[in-house]
Amino acid sequence: MLIIPLLITISMLIVMLYVIYEIEKWKSVRRVLVALYLTGMMTVMNLGGYIYLLLKDPFYFLILNAAYMIFGLYPLLYIKDIRNKRIVYIIFSITMVISEIMMGSLIYILETLRAATINASVENLYFVSVMLIEMSFTLILSFKNMNRVLRNYLIGLLLLMPWFPQIFPSLIVPIWASAIIMIGATILIYDTLYNQRLKAHQDTYTTLELISIFTLMMIGEFYFFLTNSLLLFDISMIIGMVWFIYRALAGPNPRKGNYLRNSFVAFSIIFMTFIMEFFMGAVLDFIEGIFSPGLSGFVSSLSLNWLPLTNPFNIIWDFIDILGSVLGSTWFLVMMGIEMGFLAFKKMLEIRIKEVKVRMLLMILAYAIYSVYIPSFSPISKQLPFIPYMWSMGIGTLGPVSNSVILGIIGTYVIYAILSFLFGSRNLCAVTCTAPMMYQGTFYDSLKVYNRTSKIGRKTVTSKTPNWMRIIALSVSLLALISAILSYLNSQNIIRLTILGTDITVLIYFIWFDVLWYLLFISIPFLGTFACVTTGYCYWGVFNQAISRIGLFRLKVKDPKLCINCKTVDCAYACPVGITDMRGWFINKGEFKSFKCVGIGECVNACPYNNIYFYDVRNWIKDKLKH
Repeated sequence: MLIIPLLITISMLIVMLYVIYEIEKWKSVRRVLVALYLTGMMTVMNLGGYIYLLLKDPFYFLILNAAYMIFGLYPLLYIKDIRNKRIVYIIFSITMVISEIMMGSLIYILETLRAATINASVENLYFVSVMLIEMSFTLILSFKNMNRVLRNYLIGLLLLMPWFPQIFPSLIVPIWASAIIMIGATILIYDTLYNQRLKAHQDTYTTLELISIFTLMMIGEFYFFLTNSLLLFDISMIIGMVWFIYRALAGPNPRKGNYLRNSFVAFSIIFMTFIMEFFMGAVLDFIEGIFSPGLSGFVSSLSLNWLPLTNPFNIIWDFIDILGSVLGSTWFLVMMGIEMGFLAFKKMLEIRIKEVKVRMLLMILAYAIYSVYIPSFSPISKQLPFIPYMWSMGIGTLGPVSNSVILGIIGTYVIYAILSFLFGSRNLCAVTCTAPMMYQGTFYDSLKVYNRTSKIGRKTVTSKTPNWMRIIALSVSLLALISAILSYLNSQNIIRLTILGTDITVLIYFIWFDVLWYLLFISIPFLGTFACVTTGYCYWGVFNQAISRIGLFRLKVKDPKLCINCKTVDCAYACPVGITDMRGWFINKGEFKSFKCVGIGECVNACPYNNIYFYDVRNWIKDKLKH
């Protein structure tokens, strides 16, 4: 029986390659219509053959083909001109993919004598091989006619298409292969947008289309691990093939935009990418055993106690549980680290000041070692609660407050306090925290324009700390302190206090840094960058900023007169925290010191006169030695 599926596949392939050639070349309307007619004919023949094998009755096969032969001739006889080629392209793309699906269905029933579902129709080597050949052929024909951005996007999507889990003996290969390719494609997307940032028009909406397809693919894989069904994934692959053929023939989306000029466009890009990365991280956690497959297995793997979905509170609690469990998981952090680390490395290469370069390199290494390797993969990962400096976000990170970990917690605060006093809060907010690497990549760093242009972002600029920010910072810090005291009393059995079985400090950290922080992050177009600093949201950052404010760190200038004559004020525009008034301080005092300044160093790098420099314990020691 193998010869019949092969003959069907080869025949379909030959016809479709010819049809693709005619559609792409568009030598005449008549030839295009003939090509469309052949596409429809192949679809009907495959459908008729499938029905015949299923019902063992030739009547429907004959009726379908006869009806198409008659009514399908109408366009050939009466259409003389086609004004909108895009309509032809979309009709052809959809019809061609449907034809391939019906071919897969026909072959499946020939091999198994059972009716084919969508899954069975596309999850076989016949469909996948024909699909890849046709997509490759379309790309080759259209290669010279499309712009570089679309060309790269289509190549990235083409590389993703072969990884149907069912045609591989193990899930590990297709899941990891698709994840690696998608991570690379995401980096490509961000790098492309960043390189086009100064243009009035970008391929923004083409980018959003591609990200949407990636997102649907990841949702499909996540759904598979929950239900053991690849239906959503197969649908995403079908949509991906239709989009690929259509865009290869029709070109990029004609609608233009610029993510630096439209906050909603920027938000759409960030939000869609975040959703894609969320499900990608969850899928990697499944494949690596962090989460157990199946709905019940997934629920049992979550961080908090699952509640029955009987009321709004329970629904919100479980939603937070799912979000935080994925966003704080090992493989989500690994995946984000690869993406954001690459973008940060690209940004580092653009930096000209050596000290800022070193700081960014330390930032990347700190994420890899301090945030990922040591907590998840190192031999000492189980001992982290007892080691000072490893409670990376202070109270709540590694568990409840108890006698056994009190030295680790207090030691962490002492060590960070000393570092912040000597070097400024940059030791945390610009190096060891995960936030700076996520904010400092090429694409995300460019979003600092929204510090000045967004409605809320404008309220957080300058070095001033408004009353509302102080209230937030004080309230959050008191909340963390009180919760730590309650957690300790609970661990000593002096009181009995948990929130639905979860320690209060663990819960606060879980919500604060594994859920709400990411909401801040994706809201950059409305809040500006480093909102964790400018709003007083982060109690751990506030502690280090407060110590830094009374410490040795500050920014100084070599010659205040240069600042008086400076016309561009590049230092203010470069600051990712939105401190726009530092020049006035430089002119009046020759130095700048602020609660908000976390020593990112963009101002030092941006100064066209190389006039600004960091001042910390190193300079203080040099000054003392001189005297």
